[in-house]
Amino acid sequence: MRLSAITAALGAALALQGCFTGIESTPRITAGEVRRQDAARLTPEMQFLATVAPQPPAQWQRGKQFHVADNRFAKLFPYTDSRADSLEGTAITYIGMQEAPSLTGEGATTIILTTAKADTLMYRVDASPATIASRTRLEIPFTIELDPVQAADSLMRGHIYYISTPLWRRTDGRSCPGKRHIPVRILGVEPGPDGIYPAAVIFSPADTPSDTAMVAMSLAGPRAPRNFASLFSFTNPRDAYPHITDEVWELIIHSRVATSMTRDECRLALGAPGRTEQIPTRAGMVERWSYGDGIYLIFEDGILTQYRL
Repeated sequence: MRLSAITAALGAALALQGCFTGIESTPRITAGEVRRQDAARLTPEMQFLATVAPQPPAQWQRGKQFHVADNRFAKLFPYTDSRADSLEGTAITYIGMQEAPSLTGEGATTIILTTAKADTLMYRVDASPATIASRTRLEIPFTIELDPVQAADSLMRGHIYYISTPLWRRTDGRSCPGKRHIPVRILGVEPGPDGIYPAAVIFSPADTPSDTAMVAMSLAGPRAPRNFASLFSFTNPRDAYPHITDEVWELIIHSRVATSMTRDECRLALGAPGRTEQIPTRAGMVERWSYGDGIYLIFEDGILTQYRL
């Protein structure tokens, strides 16, 4: 069917949708449902860094270090305390915690930290030491716990994986064009540059080893968003799709699509859609994949016939 005909059919479908009963209404599958189905099994990639995660505060020992990711860290302390200024990019050391006076009677705790210049900082948490000890995690805002970052570095450094995301950045933080499903060599894992994700995985593409890029990664267990399994594969994805031509695979690694590609090929190129819809039209049923930002794909009988990127 020509693209103009499909567009007209979709317009007609919107007009016809009011004529369908609840039983006939358009089925919709969300990205969350797809992820829940995929999460039913733990892949080797999901298990790889499963134990690399922040420590519960009850396990914190004197000398534990945190990376200061943002100068807003100074806002955690009294404005008159200049010792907390300009610490971005440095490490602070945990000394201990002690009970602090509380006006509410519900308890408070002082977290004692030192800077690289041996200045002491007191960070107050509105919870008793017993309450903090019962938590599975305690975050010090604008910092990154270094233990899991260092553990990930020791496991990943020097290895070659196949990268799944094109969302690459240069080591200075600027965005750069990325590819999917190509081999990369891991050069190291460092604290994330913005504090949103704790780890920055530094790598060089196997086909251009002189280039260096990085991707942000979470370190909070196998179910965490943007974990190792969502970014890397141990095996070459191409091996699972021997029927895909070299021409189409070149489109896939550059996150591009073209008409006549299959659902599998489009999913490899763009990832799972945010939403899928089965849309009845006078010419038959078409399937629409939506990705956000106005990006969509339209399939007829499993073949891509129209898209907007």
